[in-house]
Formats: sequence, structure tokens, C-alpha cells
Amino acid sequence: MTRKLRQIPVKAFLIAVAIVYIFPLLIIFTNSFMSQGEITRHYGADYDVFDHALKGQTSYVDYRLIPELITLEQYNTLLFKTPMYLDLFLNSLKLTLPIVIMQVVIGTAAAYGFTIWRSRYKEILFCAYIIVMVLPFQATLVSNYIMVDTLGILNTRLSIILPWGFSPFAVFIMRQSMKGIPISILEAAQIDGANHLERLIHIALPMSKGGLASLMILSFADCWAMVEQPMIFLKDASLEPLSVFLSKIGQGNTGLIFAASVFYMLPVVWIFLYGQEHFEQGIKLSALR
Repeated sequence: MTRKLRQIPVKAFLIAVAIVYIFPLLIIFTNSFMSQGEITRHYGADYDVFDHALKGQTSYVDYRLIPELITLEQYNTLLFKTPMYLDLFLNSLKLTLPIVIMQVVIGTAAAYGFTIWRSRYKEILFCAYIIVMVLPFQATLVSNYIMVDTLGILNTRLSIILPWGFSPFAVFIMRQSMKGIPISILEAAQIDGANHLERLIHIALPMSKGGLASLMILSFADCWAMVEQPMIFLKDASLEPLSVFLSKIGQGNTGLIFAASVFYMLPVVWIFLYGQEHFEQGIKLSALR
């Protein structure tokens, strides 16, 4: 009983933190069912950040969690009256899916190589991977821009897919997951005549499902939210993903941005819920190893 009483403050604190994180998402979801008139009334006024300093007045947005009248007006406008949104949604998929596939294939193969490679230089090379992984995007921006410009793929989807497909983060996640595979199992399979590809597909991958699920979820979420790369490497507005356009979609129609944000979140939320069990397992194993 004493132990349970001690856990009450901890649980209350965690619940409060969870509410703080969930509240903005809940606002976006419920407000997506508001009418345009109601949203304009609550959020439509333009406020200057210097209002308080220059005019001595303070303005507040009138947040409403529950709509006065539930309507699908925003979704109807978004899906049937604004076809550009669906095109940009497809652009996001055309960029994100190839990057995720490349990271899974290349990261898994490289991690398998680090697992079976016996060399004193292995950890040094892996340390170099980690250094590159922690570098900010701005540190490699110029070199990536020169590379894609030299290859003649600037202003194409390949200018984003190729640099991001060779992500060291994928190698790190999969290598941490494969470190728990006993080398004796791989050696026994080699004695039985299995080549490297067969050992990778039939032994290493099934024993690294948690790390693979973590990589796919984190990679998809990261690529789905890309902003800087498309803005720099894509000059054609018809090629830009939804993440870039989302900041502009509410101009002149404040209500539309709530429905667009809900649809924008759905793929990531669905993938996370579908692979949550393997994702948590992969993160735990990666942290322990």
C-alpha cells in the first residue's frame, strides 16, 4: 500500500505531461470539424508580435476544444475542391517511400557487414558513422548541393532521395540490433553452405525485427516531415512535398489548415500504431547494446 501511495505523485506528473503533449493534437483534430465561419471568428484575426510593446495591448487567440457545430466542410474543401493537396500528398509519398526502402536495404547490409567483419578497424569506422550521423543538416548542405548539381539531378526527386537514402542513422540502428545475434549461429549456417545473402535474409533479419521496425518508423517520420531539403533542392513547386506546402495552405482559408494537418498526421500515426510493439522492443535493445 505504501509503495502504491508513493507512485501516485509520479503517475499524476506523467499524466499531466502527457496531457500537455496531446492537447495541441487534440485541438487540431477537434477544430478540423469546425465551420469556416467559426474558425475565422476564433482564429482569423491577424495579430502582430509587437502589439503589446507598441500599443500596450495584449491579444489572445480564443481556443475552442469543442466545436459549436460539427461539420465536414473543411474535409470537403480539402479533398474535393483543392486537388493540389492530393498531388502534394502523393509527392510526399514519392519522396518518403524510396528513401525508407533505400535506408532499410543499405542500412541492413552495412550493419550485417559490421556484425561479421573481424577487424581492429571496425569500431573506428563505426565511430566515423556516428560522427557523420550527429552532424547537423547545415554542416553537409554545401557538399550535398555540389554533389547533386555535379550529377545533374538538381530540381529532381533524386536530389533528395539519393543523399538521404545513404543515411548513417540506418546503419547505427540496425548494427545495434544485430549485435545481439550470436556469431556461432551465422558460422553454423556458413558451414551448412549458406552464403552471405541467405544468412542475412534467413537469420539476421528475423532476429532483428525490432530494430528493423524502429528504423522504418523513425525513417518514415523523419522523411515525412522534411522541409529544408525540398526547399533548397527543389525549385519546381509541383515537386515539393506536403510538408513544405502545409505552411501555405491556410493562407486565405484558416480552417483548411486543421483538416490538412489531420490528414498529414494520419500516415505517421498509423505506422506507429501498427508497429508499436516492435518499435518499443527495438529501441530498448538498441539502448541496452
